Amino acid sequence: GSFRDVLVSEIMGCCFGLLSSDDVSMDRLEESVREGPYPVRLHDKLRSANVNIIHHQDYDTIKGAFPGTACCNAILEQTRAYYEVTILKEGVFCMGVASRSFKGFDAFLTNATDKTIKNRELKENDRKSWGYMCADAKEGDVLGCSYDLNDVKSVLRFYKNGKRVKSMDIVGIKGDVTPAVSVSGDCQLKINFGGEEQKYLPAKFKGVIATQGLI
Repeated sequence: GSFRDVLVSEIMGCCFGLLSSDDVSMDRLEESVREGPYPVRLHDKLRSANVNIIHHQDYDTIKGAFPGTACCNAILEQTRAYYEVTILKEGVFCMGVASRSFKGFDAFLTNATDKTIKNRELKENDRKSWGYMCADAKEGDVLGCSYDLNDVKSVLRFYKNGKRVKSMDIVGIKGDVTPAVSVSGDCQLKINFGGEEQKYLPAKFKGVIATQGLI
């Protein structure tokens, strides 16, 4: 068959493993007909027992009465990645990224407003997670998180209903990270890694893809 047919066949046949992260390959993947659920989702094992995760065809939901965190099954290796969280039921939550060595699943991601971040440079040995806790978010609000590897240093940015929260920018995270969310207080969230059209997708960004397979 054509080169495109062969490419799509190989991608679908190996569960998106070893997918090139260049724009051409991603565009071809997005144009292909996807069968089954979106492969990027919250991990069933990299999570707290305090949270409940439901996998839908194109998105996940997460809820929890007590503090708990869940990580995604994909490492952020593409140049510009973005995911969205919609508040289905108000409560306490935090969204951001966690390192591959993160183990604090029964606690929250470290809020980006913590003085440990603002008062000194990031040190990877001290930090395992980076998050945004939006205290005034209401039911129906859409919070976004982008991770930009296009510059010399990585940049983690957060958005509320499409507007960038500039004071929350975190620059210079090193090493492999994965999207992660924390919930408590009966909070319920919808997580869209890109299986559905994202409401506030920033220019030049794409939903999260599995560039080197799933973890």
